Amino acid sequence: MTDTSNISDFKSLIMNSVSRSLNTIFLSKAAFCQTKQKLNPLVLSGASGAGKGTLYGMLKSRNPNLFDLSVSCTTRKPRPGEAHGVHYYFINHEEFQKEIDQDNFAEHCLVHGNFYGTLQKQVFSFMDKGKICVLDIDVQGAEKVHKKFPSWNYVFINVPSLKILEQRLRGRGTETEQQIQTRLTNAVKEIDSKNKLGFYHEILNDTQDQAYNDLTTYLKKQYPGVPIN
Repeated sequence: MTDTSNISDFKSLIMNSVSRSLNTIFLSKAAFCQTKQKLNPLVLSGASGAGKGTLYGMLKSRNPNLFDLSVSCTTRKPRPGEAHGVHYYFINHEEFQKEIDQDNFAEHCLVHGNFYGTLQKQVFSFMDKGKICVLDIDVQGAEKVHKKFPSWNYVFINVPSLKILEQRLRGRGTETEQQIQTRLTNAVKEIDSKNKLGFYHEILNDTQDQAYNDLTTYLKKQYPGVPIN
């Protein structure tokens, strides 16, 4: 009787151990599937100098495993401190045209005399990894993307006034006087276009902390269950 009892206890111990192991496996798979769910990309637009890059930098630093920036292709020359493959893919007009011919762009536009384009395969690659891909593109590009992907999230970063925008542009020290005036003129057009399109959620970037708080409040509503700091 003792041997039978010991065998029964041993079997029970084995079964409990197997059950716990299976539960662990199932929970791990569930967690894996949850982290790999495809999340809609986030399209950030706004006038040059509005603070899109700064706000993305804050998102990335506080959520390093969740957000990734889609690196655009451009035919313009690098600014001081910019690196190929990090800030942009700097390519010539012939290479850019080849990407157009092969239908590799989610959108491409002519901005300030240079071409910019978002590689479609890069966006989908981030989505497959369960990440939120961020597209830092102008209103012209966002309008084209919205026609293809209306369910994505579109945010327009605005500034309190053109005077403040001008101060920020001059503070960067990277543009000539002519370029600054061109960007200010285009800012007026972008704000007007944003109002006509009607698909943007607007964030006013008066102070960085408040703008970031407003942005994350919006994102938490768009990505329920996804922890965003």
